[in-house]
Amino acid sequence: MSVMLPQVDTYYREATALFQRRGRLLNAPASPLDALRQLDWRLAANLDAMGIHREGSPEASLRPPALFVETWVGLQRDSVHCLESLDEIFPELKPEQQGAVIEAMTLSSSSGEAQHPELRAALMSEQAAMAMGEDEAAEHDAVLAKWLLFQDVAGVDISRFQPWYQNPDFPRSRRCALQAGLVRRDPQAVQAAGDCQDDTLLALLLALSGHPPDNLLGLAFDGAVSTARQLLDAMGQVERCEDAGQAWFWLCGESAPRKPRLQAVGASDESSRESQQTLPDARAAASRWQAKQWQSDTRYFFGEPVTPSSLNALGQQWTGRIAPLIAAQQSWLAGRRVLAAEGWQFHSLSEGVADA
Repeated sequence: MSVMLPQVDTYYREATALFQRRGRLLNAPASPLDALRQLDWRLAANLDAMGIHREGSPEASLRPPALFVETWVGLQRDSVHCLESLDEIFPELKPEQQGAVIEAMTLSSSSGEAQHPELRAALMSEQAAMAMGEDEAAEHDAVLAKWLLFQDVAGVDISRFQPWYQNPDFPRSRRCALQAGLVRRDPQAVQAAGDCQDDTLLALLLALSGHPPDNLLGLAFDGAVSTARQLLDAMGQVERCEDAGQAWFWLCGESAPRKPRLQAVGASDESSRESQQTLPDARAAASRWQAKQWQSDTRYFFGEPVTPSSLNALGQQWTGRIAPLIAAQQSWLAGRRVLAAEGWQFHSLSEGVADA
């Protein structure tokens, strides 16, 4: 890597730090969307400044944040050469590095041609997907999954997805197909997704289909007021309390209060009160629950009645792991895939700057 001028080095370090913070926001259960918008504005500004002074040289030896920056800059300066370089190094990259490359390609709205299937999938546009035949797409799981996503967004017939419900050789494509089938109310998809109850997104769609998984997550996604009491009961059981606390978060939109672990199992000494290891506090959660005035005939998610307007409001407020769950419920209402349109992680940073 060439020596950088001090000012350029500042841009570089700021961009890599912001990329890492961005990942933490998106990997959190729920992060304020405004925080992501502000971060993306700063990230785009530093990347654009970098592009004035550097060519961009993605290398396999780089850590993910640096590889993201080099890939972004390279795609902006000379996308053809950059994609050729990425084709060469991509097979030897670790998963975290590959993820950084794909994110740079997605956020830069890059176009062009690549040979590696993962890169081809990242470059695929909706127009290209609709012009591509199924046999061509089915040459690789990554390409087929992206192709099925665009077919879903376009609202194509359920028969396009049914052949992929039970194909274990294409796990990503199978997941996309099942999601498309579930939002289209296909009983075959419900049956085929029976072994996916630990998949958060599919568990939500199964709950919407009237077949919630037989676990605490399924209870939360069922969204009925009666499930709160069951979650509180589970929260009082040491062996189930952590799962109950996570389910409580999705139902109520707030973290369950916690207490020291030793106190939870009956110890009362001073060290237990100072313990950093904690467990969900069912009694405190129940006290908070009593203050809520939820309607017994209403389904709830993240503390809100589930309606088109409430889902839209949640989508405008939150990002992170909650974003695809909000979009999945909007998809259920629409009968086809709805992308999290206001979640900036699905858009290029240039569009984000323009809208800021």
